[in-house]
Amino acid sequence: MRFVIFGAGAVGSTVGAHFARAGTDILLIGDPPHIEKIHTDGLKMSGKYGEFVTTPPACSSLDTWKFQPNDVVFLCVKTYDTPVAIEQLHTKIPPETPIFCLQNTMTNEELVSEHFSNVYGAALHLGSRFVFPGEVSHLGGNSLVIGRYPEGIDKTAEQAVAALQAASMGGALTDEIVACKWAKFCINLMNAPAAILDVSGAEAFNDQDARLFFGEMLAEAQNVLAKAEIKLKTLPGDQPLPALVTALQRTHFTPKQLPDRSTHVFPSMWQDVFCRRGRTEARYLNGRVNDMGQQLGLDTPLNALLTQVVDRMAERRELPGSYTLSDLRRML
Repeated sequence: MRFVIFGAGAVGSTVGAHFARAGTDILLIGDPPHIEKIHTDGLKMSGKYGEFVTTPPACSSLDTWKFQPNDVVFLCVKTYDTPVAIEQLHTKIPPETPIFCLQNTMTNEELVSEHFSNVYGAALHLGSRFVFPGEVSHLGGNSLVIGRYPEGIDKTAEQAVAALQAASMGGALTDEIVACKWAKFCINLMNAPAAILDVSGAEAFNDQDARLFFGEMLAEAQNVLAKAEIKLKTLPGDQPLPALVTALQRTHFTPKQLPDRSTHVFPSMWQDVFCRRGRTEARYLNGRVNDMGQQLGLDTPLNALLTQVVDRMAERRELPGSYTLSDLRRML
């Protein structure tokens, strides 16, 4: 089995670096500046899990990918790039090729399964950051829960998890990947306010006003998912959504002393806004909660507002921290 990592950005390059260090058969496909730097100086990894340099096979064009019958694809692009990625893959590889969606949101597996017959979901806890071309930082989180989409476990999933474990990454199997991904979806709803306010998860959870705001936003999602009768399967290390909402909405909280900010893990949406990429996944996260709420007759004003603000920030190339909690309350 060869792992072809399509979309070698922060997450894809992090997985690829660990695979390469373990001697796993891989191929990275990414943007030209990143791939060119890997060719000349290798792929540099820094952060919580050590510093090392690897030299994985890498290319910047599907034209130079010589497909092998044992290839499986780790799809690591952002959701807004998934339609184009599927179109490119559809012209390159057979429809029975296994595709693993190492992505957030609940949209990707739905789209991929329209063109490919062997689709797998992955719920990730992988705090990675793209530093420079040829360099990524792995600051926290080191686990992937994998299962066949929409349900089940098979030999291919087992082999993928075994390869992750052999590369010193946390890999686990589930026969309920959709329920796992919905649970992770809820955690990712916090990406939007983190990007707007310029806070890490640790900083948000350490501030009373931010905690209450995050709790209100998640309570909206909890009501929507409950009415939609969507099952959640909490990932290892996470709190169940009801417990998390209750904890955040407590009125009595004692702040803790936090480590240096450079060690904090910022969500990928924060990175999209900080790097002024012009797009975010907010409409697939908070926007989806709002859409579902409208269909079910439930109001979700916070999730609607967060989607609008993040999209406007991305369009205007505004940086994280351009708005405060008071600003958001006033807009609401």
